[in-house]
Order: sequence, then structure tokens, then C-alpha cells
Amino acid sequence: MSIREGQSIGGNSSRFDASAAEETLHELEEQYAAGEIETHAYLEKKRSLVRLFVKATTNPRRRHRDDYDG
Repeated sequence: MSIREGQSIGGNSSRFDASAAEETLHELEEQYAAGEIETHAYLEKKRSLVRLFVKATTNPRRRHRDDYDG
């Protein structure tokens, strides 16, 4: 498995790299298609990778509630 092979995480790079997450998702799809990984493990890993990808590609904002009377 070539996940994180030859890559180091330095102070200048983000922990959540969208291209790395996308590449790893493709590797996971290939492993599942080849029967190298069970369905449960595939789904757990894919969920984690999708979360990382979304976190790397979005910048959510918190909305303040207008109806808060505290």
C-alpha cells in the first residue's frame, strides 16, 4: 500500500491535503474492486477519507443565531 509513501508532513504543509485524500480514495476503490478489502473496512476507511477531503476543500462558517435571547 503506497499511502504516505515518500511524503513527509512538514510545518508548511497541511495535514489535510485534498489531492492526497483524493489519491488515497482512488487506491481504496481499486483495493475494494480487486477484493483485497472487506466491505466493512472499505466503508469505514472511505468515510474517514471523505471527511478529510471535505475538511481540506471547504471552509465552513458558523452562523450566529439571531433569535438567541441569553
